[in-house]
Amino acid sequence: MRDRILEIEQLRKDCDLLTISKDINENIILEGRPAYPSFGLYWIYTSYSLVQLCNARKSDKEKAVDIPGLSNSRKDLKNILRPNNDDYWVVYNGIGGGHNSNYNLGSRIAAEFKGGKDTGSLQITDTNLNDLSKWRYSYVLLDPIEYKQIANELEVGWRLEFDWPILSKR
Repeated sequence: MRDRILEIEQLRKDCDLLTISKDINENIILEGRPAYPSFGLYWIYTSYSLVQLCNARKSDKEKAVDIPGLSNSRKDLKNILRPNNDDYWVVYNGIGGGHNSNYNLGSRIAAEFKGGKDTGSLQITDTNLNDLSKWRYSYVLLDPIEYKQIANELEVGWRLEFDWPILSKR
């Protein structure tokens, strides 16, 4: 398991950080969006500071992650990822995959910004952290069989190996 997690981390580091924007209808546009259907792990990065996360306005949408609550309760914990010298730092990682439009990789990533049906999300555009130029994402594709068998273990294993993103709940 550790070897696969290290391989995924190398793939993540080799990826460009991709941008997020909106079209004229306020739909989320993901640069380099994974093809449908795709399976994999993804990371959400921001250039907002830890202080800004702690002082953010919480989304009032159902199933939204409490960004200021999690940030404030975790900011002093030893194994939480923190801003570094890079422009963007990892604040969340997750998994997505499948033929269901709500759970495929591209839809899961987009849902972190705009919300999704039947699943929790960061709901970034419903907070005062909604300047999408301050957000990036990346992803690593998995084989559908590997995804089905061990995606949850890879998601949590990455967190245990490389520290926990501050907004990842479980």
